[in-house]
Amino acid sequence: MNNNRNELRGILRRRFPREHGQLLPALHFLQHEFGYLPDWAMEVVGWHLGIPSSEVYGAATSYTELRIDKPGEHVIRICTGLSCLLNGGGRLMEQARAALGGNSDDGIPGDAVTLEESPCGFLCGVAPAVEVDGVWQGKATPQSLAAVLKEVSS
Repeated sequence: MNNNRNELRGILRRRFPREHGQLLPALHFLQHEFGYLPDWAMEVVGWHLGIPSSEVYGAATSYTELRIDKPGEHVIRICTGLSCLLNGGGRLMEQARAALGGNSDDGIPGDAVTLEESPCGFLCGVAPAVEVDGVWQGKATPQSLAAVLKEVSS
């Protein structure tokens, strides 16, 4: 589904009752469809559910699993939760930022890589953990991260 408001309206009518409680399910649907929440699509969801745009935007920005900026072609998330931080997650984040020229969570369209910090990947037993395009890898090292960065930024 490309930037097609009418097509999205039809899908929303079929899948989501016009109830306030459907806001988060509808936003998760958009996230799954587009990989982020385009402004035009959030506007259509608000129209469909009868919810002000400000409330839709507020919900979209309150949940870390939802993103409002278009991500790069690849998304790398580094866990900096306590276990990962104690096992080198902070150093891995610094390494990634330096390798990517400071690009961090900006989601600028056209960027090859979007780097994000994860407050917890729930993989404490294999800390530090790094997620690359939705796949978590445990026991990450500076060498394994360098290989991933080289692969995704080329």
